[in-house]
Amino acid sequence: MPRLPQRQALPAQAASIIEEMITHGELRDLIPGERTLAAKLQIGRDTLRAALEILEKKNVISERQHGKRRSILNPSPFPRHTSTKRVAFLSPKKLLQFPPQLLAEFDTLRELLQKRAYELELVSPGIFHLQNPSARLKNLIKDHEADVWILYQCDRKIQEWFCQNQIPALVRGLSHDAIDLPCIDDDWRSAAFHAGHHLKRMGHHRIGLLVPDTKLAGLRATEAGLKEAASEKPQPLSIHTMTDKGDLKSVTRALDIAFGLDEPPSALIATRSRHILTLISWLASHRLSIPRDISVIALSSEAWFDHLIPAISHYRSDPITMARAVSRNVLQLVEGTSSTAKTKLLFPEFFDGGSVKKLTRS
Repeated sequence: MPRLPQRQALPAQAASIIEEMITHGELRDLIPGERTLAAKLQIGRDTLRAALEILEKKNVISERQHGKRRSILNPSPFPRHTSTKRVAFLSPKKLLQFPPQLLAEFDTLRELLQKRAYELELVSPGIFHLQNPSARLKNLIKDHEADVWILYQCDRKIQEWFCQNQIPALVRGLSHDAIDLPCIDDDWRSAAFHAGHHLKRMGHHRIGLLVPDTKLAGLRATEAGLKEAASEKPQPLSIHTMTDKGDLKSVTRALDIAFGLDEPPSALIATRSRHILTLISWLASHRLSIPRDISVIALSSEAWFDHLIPAISHYRSDPITMARAVSRNVLQLVEGTSSTAKTKLLFPEFFDGGSVKKLTRS
């Protein structure tokens, strides 16, 4: 039985309930007759007509035509029935490939959801290379029934599909432009802006930025934050972007090119922790070192950063805090009480490890 509308704002509440019935699959294809639906919702027919007009203006149902029942314009292909008590974590990486920070976050999130009787399932299908993943996603949703999906490192095509098909989803990362999905992430734009200013204060004005060749919104935000810091006067930064194409050869080639410039970067910002390992070994093979020959800041974190000499300056987020925030947002989506704030960003903490050298002159 559907929940019944209260006295205040009856037409708007009735419209909301009818839309909820459509989403849950209780109403499919056609709206029942006015007498039947009014009786089911226990409201008057005038109130029902007003509610249907609201849904008509929202393009949820068709216009009224004499003698014909209104049709549902965009019925959900995946109606939500009873709760599965399951949350699916969609990721291009398998559990063994998770970095320690993400592994700690995932494990904490699983514990928090278990306390509310929800199971967390990792789903890692081979769809992330597809130009058109729609058919595979449709089968995926049927094979892994879940109340909410968490989308991790999912590109625009995948986010767009979940949004268009009205699948309850939370982006663990940043939503792409014009995609109306709630998201939660570290504030990489602000972190990159802070890193740029820190390097400026230390006398660096030629900065290398090492980024993976993946179309993730968080990486675009990182580049935007550094460019914002670079453009500020009185001493603007010059940025040399180096692309990691997913293999060691591309990173070493990018380093060869950067250090072969007439004015090579004096500092490098790495967006992934693996870049630090490659950089250290590359520098050693060229008899160079950190920070004597190049200063380094990592926008990611690893426990072993503190065991290097010098320790790597980096930004570190708290996986426990992130897991709690994700859990709250997931449960709000399950309960239909999500807030109007679509984006939640947590600023990572900066740890100055001594890998940035102060220059007297740029």
